[in-house]
Amino acid sequence: MDDYRAGHRKRLKEKYIENRANLVFDYEVLELLLTYAIPRRDVKPAAKALLRRFGSLDRVLAADEKQLCAVEGIGQNAAVLITLIRELEGRAEKSRNNDIKALSNAQTALSYFENMLRHSGRERCIIACLDNSNRIIAVHEAASGDVNHVDINSREVAQIVLLDNASRVIVAHNHPFGGAEPSAGDIDLTLSLRSLLASVNISLIDHIIVGESSSVSMRSCAKYSHYFSRSGGVSYEQ
Repeated sequence: MDDYRAGHRKRLKEKYIENRANLVFDYEVLELLLTYAIPRRDVKPAAKALLRRFGSLDRVLAADEKQLCAVEGIGQNAAVLITLIRELEGRAEKSRNNDIKALSNAQTALSYFENMLRHSGRERCIIACLDNSNRIIAVHEAASGDVNHVDINSREVAQIVLLDNASRVIVAHNHPFGGAEPSAGDIDLTLSLRSLLASVNISLIDHIIVGESSSVSMRSCAKYSHYFSRSGGVSYEQ
């Protein structure tokens, strides 16, 4: 049996090296990954158990160490290895923002926040404080929550912005396992922030939502753009 397992691991690795597409099923990719953390054991059942527990490969990678260790066959070494994949992926994407110094148009802003939020396994709210030329003064995580909910205090956001002496603000948050279409709560947040920031002469330029596979600039959508035209009439280009 040990000889078979060793041979199976070798064949799995060789299939991947020959052509990554040879590993057709998600459990096969997880199985190969687990061989680097779990020696001398058939890890196919553990790979399949992970997918059953979390429902998709993306959700497996978004799980934390404690959640992963609760799955039969997954110990700390395997859990840490899996979480490292998401951590490396997220850091690599963040590094793509190093050369972005200003958010001068919706497309740049979308790319900027996608790099920050696309691979987060929990919902997060990010505030970008800008000067009059849309140059980035500072970026803050204003709130975070679980996979589908985050509580955002508009007054705390206003305090952050005032401390940075910002003239303009872009707010962004993510829907980790959903679409990018704004919810009723997202619209309420937009209106609340717009009114509060306007009371201190700061313009809300956009609210960007990063979904699982798509993103939305609310200002760029005809359905929502009028929310921002009332915020001093300031756009990206102004």
